[in-house]
Amino acid sequence: MTRRVPFDSNYTTARKFEKTAFYCLLFSAIAILYLWLIHKVEPLISFKISTETIIDLVKVLSYVSMIGYIGLSSVAKYLFYSAEKVKRSDLIDNSFGTCYSECNSEEYYNNEEISFGIKKLAVNAYESSFHTEQTLRKMLFRYALKMLLFSIPFLISIFSIGGSDIVRLLFEISIPLIMLSQFFILIVYYTGVKSVNERFKIELTNIGSKQIALEDNAKLLNPVFDYYNIKSWATTNLDSKIFDKHNNLISELWQKRKEKLKLV
Repeated sequence: MTRRVPFDSNYTTARKFEKTAFYCLLFSAIAILYLWLIHKVEPLISFKISTETIIDLVKVLSYVSMIGYIGLSSVAKYLFYSAEKVKRSDLIDNSFGTCYSECNSEEYYNNEEISFGIKKLAVNAYESSFHTEQTLRKMLFRYALKMLLFSIPFLISIFSIGGSDIVRLLFEISIPLIMLSQFFILIVYYTGVKSVNERFKIELTNIGSKQIALEDNAKLLNPVFDYYNIKSWATTNLDSKIFDKHNNLISELWQKRKEKLKLV
């Protein structure tokens, strides 16, 4: 059977907005560096138009790109939230054999040997959470490096003479703060998902291969709700390059985890 993931297009749209926001951030950083350097290179290079005209133009473009970064990032988060709603409907269909989604995924979850019910819902959510944890762990270093590199131009400008312009200062200080807050969200997201996975592991180990009892439903639903609560709070798309690069390896680790928990 061919692998089919109908909600992938929803995440792809969100990533396109994230990518465009990144280009706005990149342009902003270059513009800020240019504004900081122009007075230093002005004596060495002759311009056909006045330096002040160039500065005013670059300032306007940098403001626009900073606003674009903030706006496009916000739209990407909303699109991610919408994509998650579609994915949750597919999760329910795959777990209970229902038909809430217009088009269901195929070969996305690797738990077909488990019969429909709460246990399959928990295992499907655990698989998703397991992939999320492994991908987030690899994303943390990359995002920390990105935050450091892109914050430098803004911080240099803020603490230089050029940062004395109050309007420009407010714009420039917002970008490092937004990136720092996103890094904080990533850390909380990662630690939260890691904690949820420990809960999944404990509950599924205790249940094992025995018949699901009524009290087991609440035990399994609790980490499922916790996982989707932390995802809704973070509204953070996983890095598709990291996910695709390590997906096969993580899938192998997941298979070993299932065997260890005697879920297969």
